[in-house]
Amino acid sequence: MPPNGVCLLCFMHFYRVRPLKHPALCLVLLLCMSAGRAAAQGSGQVLSGGWSFRLAGTTAWHPAQVPGEVHTDLLRNGLIPDPYRNFNADSVQWIEDKDWEYTCTIHADAALLMNEHIDLVFKGLDTFAEVWLNDSLLGRANNMFRTWEWPVKELLKPGENTLKVIFRSAVREGMKLRKTYGINLPHDSDPTGTSPFVRKAAYQFGWDFAPRLVGCGIWQSVELRCWNGARLGSVKVEQHFTTDSIRLDVHVHTVGNASSTIHCSLDGVPIGQPAMDAGQAASITVHYPLPRTALWWPNGTGEQPLHALHVELRSPKGQLLDSTTHRIGFRSVELRQQSDSIGRSFTFVINGKPIFMKGCNIVPPDMFPSRAGDSAWVALVAGMRKANMNMVRLWAGGIYPPEAFYNACDTAGILVWQDFMLANLVPAEGDFLDNFKQEAKEQAARFALHPCAALLCGNNELNVAWGNWGWQDKYKLHGADSARVIDSNRHLWKEVLGTVAAEAGVPYTWTSALSNWGNAAGLRSGDLHYWGVWHGDATFDSLATNVGRFVSEYGFQSWPDSTLLEKYIDANQLHLGSEALRWRQRSYKTDKPIWEAIQYELDEHPKTLNEFFSASQAVQSLAYEEAIKAHLAKQPWCMGTLFWQLNDCWPGPSWSLIDYEGNWKPGMRAVEELYAK
Repeated sequence: MPPNGVCLLCFMHFYRVRPLKHPALCLVLLLCMSAGRAAAQGSGQVLSGGWSFRLAGTTAWHPAQVPGEVHTDLLRNGLIPDPYRNFNADSVQWIEDKDWEYTCTIHADAALLMNEHIDLVFKGLDTFAEVWLNDSLLGRANNMFRTWEWPVKELLKPGENTLKVIFRSAVREGMKLRKTYGINLPHDSDPTGTSPFVRKAAYQFGWDFAPRLVGCGIWQSVELRCWNGARLGSVKVEQHFTTDSIRLDVHVHTVGNASSTIHCSLDGVPIGQPAMDAGQAASITVHYPLPRTALWWPNGTGEQPLHALHVELRSPKGQLLDSTTHRIGFRSVELRQQSDSIGRSFTFVINGKPIFMKGCNIVPPDMFPSRAGDSAWVALVAGMRKANMNMVRLWAGGIYPPEAFYNACDTAGILVWQDFMLANLVPAEGDFLDNFKQEAKEQAARFALHPCAALLCGNNELNVAWGNWGWQDKYKLHGADSARVIDSNRHLWKEVLGTVAAEAGVPYTWTSALSNWGNAAGLRSGDLHYWGVWHGDATFDSLATNVGRFVSEYGFQSWPDSTLLEKYIDANQLHLGSEALRWRQRSYKTDKPIWEAIQYELDEHPKTLNEFFSASQAVQSLAYEEAIKAHLAKQPWCMGTLFWQLNDCWPGPSWSLIDYEGNWKPGMRAVEELYAK
């Protein structure tokens, strides 16, 4: 939140908030940015400055930015061209095959070294990394989506200490893992076939809306965590609703001295009795009845009151050792999947009331996540609220969002459907499975603390792909290999992740969609991804006749305006049929469906590039209008509509209604009007 006296516009400039097409969103943005900040006791040290990097095996060091990625560091130092301009994404593919080194100096003074415990904590390492301190190997990381930490008290010396991180090529490491596994897993969007074996954002290997830009880096914050005696580990809150009250069970896990005590307060009022003997394996429960008033509701159905849950850890003498604050909301969330006269429902029930979900799917707001920062994610939430949405789906091929995003959704009343990051079949056994379990537990526990947490989902389209996309023949998966792959993955989706979600206390569905698009069973039961339009070459009237119980994906492409593209494409390539425009279109369908829809649905025949761009946006808007009107009209058969997709990760054609720079396309304004009903 901006300090007192700092204007919002200055704050947005400082944090690089992308310009919003609708200035009225500024107030919402401010509220979202200020929500749910957690505070922690201690004298830690953030390691964000003084970093350098180099190509492994070379001698030239260059300034680096942390958090950051190797592509953005290379670009900042003038060592590569902008990957977003012209054909440059192809010219920087060599980066993915190299190893890279990052280093900084840690200054350890007497005050730092007096702490009993000092931990080095990386919130995100992308992806295969060796971490060294003063020539001692602390450990190896192999997952972009996990926190990595090591105790370093005994290795730090007074004065200067050298911290070094060596990143190994994710592609080369993936090839080693593929060879060890011995089976070629499906990899439609990745020509190297390595992405299924690597716990890294799938979209960076190339997708039908994104180029291939596989990098590495310290993509989230790094800090020295200092503590004495004991510290807080994790906090879990369970809500139990009765007729006239809510009981909170606050489970607190601690690390360190077993004689420390836990103290909880809600909105400044102490609750329960101090919990004694908090220890490494302790899980402390505080029971407190609360009146069932002022419930948290999704946007458009009620208010979103938030309450400050403050947890303190104190020594036997009462000294404050650690503390944290979480903003919670009182609500119940149920995914109701019941057999009925139609088939099987897929309905979200909030505080006992079935509510129609109006929302979207989102992708990461940049190919390089640290460059977008928290502000871009929060701006997306502001746009959702402005457009009268109440739910967003976080797609499995991207990244888990920052806390700022969840906090903003808490404040704005946007329920979150969070996919686990599984957009590929994976080698779901052995070390890979153990690694993924740790990721899933960490992310589910973080998610579950938020009132916006509505659903965890096991994967994106993998079960329907296995049954309908011909992968067995394409990738020669037959016999024992076929059984090994699908049985282990279904075990991961159903049993392993189902258990993780249950332990976190969040509703769960093991796959999305539950059936293949367009068939009769898919329309009667579960959630549906309807892609008859675009992938199936169907006309827009099919959107009204293919309405599922919950339509969690559907969409149609358009191009952004030329005013955006002229920043990334040379002027001599901005014309119909240019090589640069063909290259920027990542869908295997090319622009053919757009041209056909313009002619069939609008009876227009664009002659210039701007006419084509404008018509593409008009026909896209028509597609979303047709779909949303049909979904809304068929309640309670259908109880949700989430269009694909809200935003872009780079400047190009896609299914988005908001372009890379945050500008609304006409379809977004149509959605705003329809979702207001």
